[in-house]
Amino acid sequence: MDSGLADKKRHSWLVGFFMALLKKPLGIAGLAITLLLLLTGIFANFLAPYGYNQTDIGNLLVPPSAKFWLGTDAVGRDVFSRVIYGARISVIVGLSASSLATILSLIIGVVSGYVGGKLDLMLQRIVDSWMCLPQLIVMMIVISVLGAGMWSLIIVLGLSWG
Repeated sequence: MDSGLADKKRHSWLVGFFMALLKKPLGIAGLAITLLLLLTGIFANFLAPYGYNQTDIGNLLVPPSAKFWLGTDAVGRDVFSRVIYGARISVIVGLSASSLATILSLIIGVVSGYVGGKLDLMLQRIVDSWMCLPQLIVMMIVISVLGAGMWSLIIVLGLSWG
């Protein structure tokens, strides 16, 4: 394939992408918020003014100030620093759970569409049955079986979204 043609196709795709973004300003806002949270989670060590569990016994339950932007908790930890470090876990859980849900849905959809017939009908009924279950109760049951933890939460959210 001619490299000039490939560059032209790539260029037209990028122009189309940016035109769609300009037509949807809420999409830009959502993208900006998502990127901000992602970058905050990645660079938490550099952005947080204090360590995650760093305590200051002299400053228990201090209200927001120039030194502690969101104040401190009952142990003397900076709430702002803990929020920044919490963004890292939230990003990991959200991206992992949505990726798991996408992969599961993709596998079920591809198998159902490719094979078709009775397997397709059976998979439709299984998915319909799964969607009828109250997800909060299913999540509590699965968490009680798997135990508490970040990976259990990712699996439960991935299964419930999938």
